[in-house]
Amino acid sequence: MGKEESACAALEALQERLRGILARVGSAGEAALEAQVREALTLVAACRSEAERGRILLERFLDPAVLAHLLAADPPMVSGARREVTVLFADLQGYSDLCERVPLEELTSVLGRYLAVALEAIRGEGGVVDRWMGDAVLGWFNAPRDLPDHPYRALRAAWWMQQAVGALHPTLPPEGRRRFRIGLHTGEVWVGPLGTPDYWTYTVVGSVVNYARRLQEAAPPGQIMLSRAVFERLRDRIEARALPVFPVRRGDQVVPVYRFLGFREGGP
Repeated sequence: MGKEESACAALEALQERLRGILARVGSAGEAALEAQVREALTLVAACRSEAERGRILLERFLDPAVLAHLLAADPPMVSGARREVTVLFADLQGYSDLCERVPLEELTSVLGRYLAVALEAIRGEGGVVDRWMGDAVLGWFNAPRDLPDHPYRALRAAWWMQQAVGALHPTLPPEGRRRFRIGLHTGEVWVGPLGTPDYWTYTVVGSVVNYARRLQEAAPPGQIMLSRAVFERLRDRIEARALPVFPVRRGDQVVPVYRFLGFREGGP
């Protein structure tokens, strides 16, 4: 049980004790004590309401898995750590054109529907949605919870995103129909709080994130690009086409990358 659940349980227990006291003093007719107990009950109810309001608000700004991880720490703040993850970076095709063609009043609604697709797919496979960057999505798998099969889960999330976008298109005006470009890379990152003592965010940092973004930029609309690290983990479970010329940094080194074609029998 996490700290939040323990606190709520303690408040409930206190409330029950106060009700018991109130029942006894009420029958004895001790008006002053009865009034104090009633005041205490009102205060406990207000504390519970405020705690619930704070929890709901935090869940809108922090991924539930990250929030639970932070609240479970003692004190409720954790340091960063090295961790192998699979990073998913997705970006919506033609976002600048979308901004020009869709009225501002409709833009956030259209964009929100695409982001909802990404959110459902990533969380559905156990991943964490780090943040939105306009039309871009950064997610990762295998932190803070353990996901032994995280490259496969990340790929399934990417695949579900593409399928859901196809189902979304008939409900959108033609000018609002776009596809995600998606890149996946597996490797070691630094995961944890990042920022200043006064303001921080919980995120992943490292070249793995940058490389996933570059794979996304190289992916055609509606396609998923895999790093060699992801492909090597999944080569017996998927079909993919090697694209051997891909610069690692500043064009001075090339490595093979792979365009995902589909799952083999039994997938996804």
